[in-house]
Amino acid sequence: MDVGIVTTHIPPAKGYGGVSVTASVLTKAWAERDHKMVLVASDESIAGRLRPEQVFLGEQVDVRLYRCYGFRRWGFGLGAIPMLFKLCLQAPVVYIHGIATWPSTLAAIFCTLLRRPFMVAVHGGLMPEHVELIRRQKPHKWLYYQWLTFPTLRRAIAVHCTSETESEGVRNVLGEDARILLVPNGIDSRDIQVAEYPGGAGMKLCFLGHIQQEKGINAFIRAWLKVRQPADRLVIAGRSVDGAYFEEFLALVEQAQGAISYRGYLERDEVMALLASSHFLVLPSGLEEAGGMRENFGNVVAEAMAVGRPVLVARGLAWDHLESFGAGFVFDRTEASVCEVLRKAQAVGDGLKWEQMSWSGRQYVEQQLDPIKLGERVWQVLKNGNQANLLQQPAEESSYE
Repeated sequence: MDVGIVTTHIPPAKGYGGVSVTASVLTKAWAERDHKMVLVASDESIAGRLRPEQVFLGEQVDVRLYRCYGFRRWGFGLGAIPMLFKLCLQAPVVYIHGIATWPSTLAAIFCTLLRRPFMVAVHGGLMPEHVELIRRQKPHKWLYYQWLTFPTLRRAIAVHCTSETESEGVRNVLGEDARILLVPNGIDSRDIQVAEYPGGAGMKLCFLGHIQQEKGINAFIRAWLKVRQPADRLVIAGRSVDGAYFEEFLALVEQAQGAISYRGYLERDEVMALLASSHFLVLPSGLEEAGGMRENFGNVVAEAMAVGRPVLVARGLAWDHLESFGAGFVFDRTEASVCEVLRKAQAVGDGLKWEQMSWSGRQYVEQQLDPIKLGERVWQVLKNGNQANLLQQPAEESSYE
C-alpha cells in the first residue's frame, strides 16, 4: 500500500454529505493514478449498514469497514480500534478526513504514537466562527479539541484546507507557523451533462443541504419572501438535524402558500435533476450568524456549476471570487444584501447573460476543479513532504491555479 486513508463515512452511505463525498472523489482520483490504498471507514448509512463490496473506489483501493453503533454520526464502534491501529502500523503515510470523530481521532493518536507521518483534512471543523461557538457554548468539546485535536494536528505533515477562511481558522488555533496545504476540493464533471435553460414562468431557486441553523436557510427564506415575484419558486432538499429549527422552517414553508416545495432527502440522480430544473442554486451558509459559519467549501456549488447552473452564495466561503469569473452573485450576510442579490438574479432573465453565467461556471469546474490535478498536488505533499508546496498565499493565487 502507498497510503492509508481514514474517513468516518464513505459513499454510498446516505445522510452524511460533503466529507464522505470528498473522501470518495479524492480516493478515486488517486486510484486513477494507480496509487495503492487501504481505506478504513465505518459501515454507517441511514439506509442500512454498508458492506465493503458496495463501495466502489477503484481496483487499487482495499475498503475495510468496521461496525458502527451508538454515536453513529461520529462513527463510533470498538472494531475501529484494531482496524485503525493495524492501518497506521502498516501504512507508510496516512491521510485522515475530518477531526473530532471517533475514527479520525483514533487515527491521529495512533499515527502520533507510532511516529507515522500523516495529513489531516479538517473539512470545516476549524472554521473561525465554528471554533468560537464551541469555545463559548460547548466546554466539553472545547476540552476535547485542546487535549486531543490540536496536539495531534501540530504533529501532522500538513493540514489540508480548501479556502482562505478555513486556513485562517487553522492558524487561529495552531499559530501562524501552522503547516497548511491550501487546495480546493475537486469534482469529476466528465459524466455530468450541462442542462438546458429551465422552462416555465418565474425564477426557480434550489437549496441542497441539511435544514439547520448554520446553513442559514430560514433567514434566506425570510429575505426571499420579501422580494419574490408571484411565479417565483424555491425548492429545498435535505434532511433535518435540528427539531426546533425545522419547526421554524416548516412555518416559513406554510407562510409561502405553495411557493416553497420541500423534497426531503434526495438520491444523487434526483439532485442532478433538481439542479437542472432550477435557474440558480442558493448557498446561504452562515447567514444566521448565531449558528456559526461551518461550511468550508460547499461541494454543491461545484456540482451546480458543472450542470451549468449559476449560484447565489454567502460571502466568507471558498466562493468570494464567484462574480469575478461570472458564474453567479455573492451576498453579504445581511437580509438587505440577500434581497439585493435576489433582485439582480431576477433581472438576469432567460437571455444571453444567463447563458454566459452558465457557460462560465462549467468552464471553471473543468479548468480549475479537475480532481486528478488537484489530487496530485495533495499527493506530492503527502508522499514527499514537499514543504515548497505548502501554500500560504491568497486564495485567488493558491487555491485556484
